Formats: sequence, C-alpha cells, structure tokens
Amino acid sequence: MKIPRFIILAVAVATPVLVRAQATYPDSEAAKHVGEEVAITGKVVSVSKSAKGTTFLNFGDRFPRHVFTGMVLARDEAKLGDVKGFEGKTVTITGKIELAPDQKPQILISKPEQIKLADESSPPPPAPAPATPMPQPVAKLATPPPSTPMPAPIAPAPPEPAPSAPEPSGERKIVLAPNWGSPQQGGTMTRKDLAMLFAGHGEPSERLEGDSTIEVYPGIPFLTPINVARKTLKLEGTSVTKTKVSTPGLPIASFSAYSFSGIFLGGFSRLLLVTDNADQIVSAIVIDDNARQRTTELTDQSGYHTYNFVSNRAKGTNDLIIKHAIATEGPAGVLVVESMFIDPYDTDGQPRTTTRSSSGKISTSSRGPRTGKVLERSRWFVPVPIVNLILRCVGSR
Repeated sequence: MKIPRFIILAVAVATPVLVRAQATYPDSEAAKHVGEEVAITGKVVSVSKSAKGTTFLNFGDRFPRHVFTGMVLARDEAKLGDVKGFEGKTVTITGKIELAPDQKPQILISKPEQIKLADESSPPPPAPAPATPMPQPVAKLATPPPSTPMPAPIAPAPPEPAPSAPEPSGERKIVLAPNWGSPQQGGTMTRKDLAMLFAGHGEPSERLEGDSTIEVYPGIPFLTPINVARKTLKLEGTSVTKTKVSTPGLPIASFSAYSFSGIFLGGFSRLLLVTDNADQIVSAIVIDDNARQRTTELTDQSGYHTYNFVSNRAKGTNDLIIKHAIATEGPAGVLVVESMFIDPYDTDGQPRTTTRSSSGKISTSSRGPRTGKVLERSRWFVPVPIVNLILRCVGSR
C-alpha cells in the first residue's frame, strides 16, 4: 500500500539534529588551544583602548602581564556597546583563538553573542521534537491536503574575518614609579660617572614612548615582556633571581634585574635583563666576574668610581682601575658600554726577562710589560631612550 506523501514528510522533520557542544577552558589554558573554536572563561582585570580605537579586555592580569585578551575592533564597537562594563567581572568569550604579536592568545569579538557574563547561562538548544506516531493509512482521502514544501537549504555562514593584529608594541611605554624623577640624595660620584659616560650621546628627556625597532639584546626588542624574552632566549627552565636596581642616577624605584647564569654571547657568564615596573625589558648587561685575563691598560685617566651600574658596584680603594668605553659599533638606537675592573697590583703570571752578566751570572730581576688582573668585565646595552632618562635623573636638583 502506498504511504501518503504528507506522512513521509512528518517523519523527516521529526528526526533530531545533533548539536556539537563547545569546549570551555579557563583563561590560563587559552594558549594551549590556539587555532581552536572554543569558549574561554576568566576575570576581566582591565579594559583599555588603543589610539586607533581597538578595545582590549585583559584576562588574568593587566597588560602586559595578562594571559588572554578579548579584542574589539573600532568597526564593531557600535554592535557590542560599551564593554567597559565587563571590567572586574567573570566573563566567557567564544571564538577562534589566535596569537597576538606579543605571542599572547586572543579572540576577536565581532558579535554580541560572543561575550557574556559567566553566570549567564546560554539558552539551551531546543529539545528534539518527539517522534510523531505514524497514522494508519486510510483507504481514500476525499481531499488530499496540500503538500508541505521542503525547507530551503541554509547557506553556510561566511567565515569570520581574520583578527586585525593589535599594535601593542607601538603603544607600549616605559612604566616608572610615580616618584622616579625626584631629586636624589647621595650617590654623587656614581651620578657623575653616568653624566661623564653618556655626555654627548643623548639629551635629558622625560619621554616614555617605546620604540619596537630598537633591539636591546639579540632577538629582544625594546619593552619586550620578560616572559616573552625568557622564551625567546630559551631561559624558561633556567633558575633566576630578581633584585631591585638601586643605582643613583637611574630612575628611582623603577627598574629590576633578572639574573641568569650560563654562557652568553661573548663568553660572559651572567646575563641581567633589566625591566621597568611593568616587567618590560629596558636594558641588558652581560658580566664575567671571573675573567681569568690580564690587560696592559693600567692608566686610569677618567677616575671612574662605579664599575657596574646595574648592580651598583663601586671600587672601595683608589688603587683599583675602572675602564668604561662606548663601542663605536652597536645595534641601532643602543649604546654598548664595554667595562673592565682591574687590579694593577696583582702580579701573578708576570713574564720575567732573563739576563746574563759579563761574568756569566744569570739574573731574572727585570720584567716584561706590566699587566694587571681583570677582576670583572661587562657589556651593558643601553637604549637611547634610557640614556636620555638617565641624563634627566643625574641632572636633577
């Protein structure tokens, strides 16, 4: 017996459609799911807007210590409304995770349904309609019902536009303590050393703008976040100590030094990455405090007092010699200070000259060229914006 057409259609419409659930992860795990369409949940610590109108919702911490970002382009702001209201609240963002230029995970938010408070549950998908029992066929229909038209196929939604890369590197600024430029008491000799060292190589300035074209250390642009720098230099698994930089003439209470041990470019045994109050790289120095070398440069014409400006180390006696020289070649926008701390009275390993008198007697009392022991050598990479800040600090009254 032939089944009427309307009965077949009723069975087809009643077939349930499977809906794929979206995976949800905390913001701390967003970096593990780059390239995936997911939902990320966490607390929005801060909401900020760039000069170009791009809005950033920073999760986990403030920029640049955040762990994940929701990004709203200026063109989509009207659709989403004021997202500043999400600051301080736990929020869920859905979409595809991409990597920002600073290698932090982010999701581009272009539709209102992509962002909601975490305690607002999404509307559940409609429950599948119960299967309609098949009616018993009738022998004859007086007036067959009109046929139900088949629904038109739904065109797939166009792919989301690729997120425009934010411009964090161009917007970064040097972050200093509120009292960074206060007049300094004490440390006069060290401040004079800095003024003499950098004279003619910069101008006193309070400008805090960053410049991503400056490379402070090979592979590390100016104001790179410390965690990104450690990853770039493969120092993530290396033990590290962090200390405050307290050298007179440097901005007050504004710099810290992350110290790593190993073998670094030029045969140095320690690397110190100097950061500002936002843990962004502002300077770097490599040090070898067991140089095992000697030098004939034993004339101290400059009379320097401080031999390591990052660690605030000065000589305790005038019998020792400090040599500072700014390299003639270096990375663009960076001054490279080559330094040696010398003990001219350490005579170990001095060559001797042997002489024979007319009577045949051998004497070794005379010596060859006098040398001194290098107690420490270092190479300090100082970007010009930091040089200008230092010149501003050493000249303050």
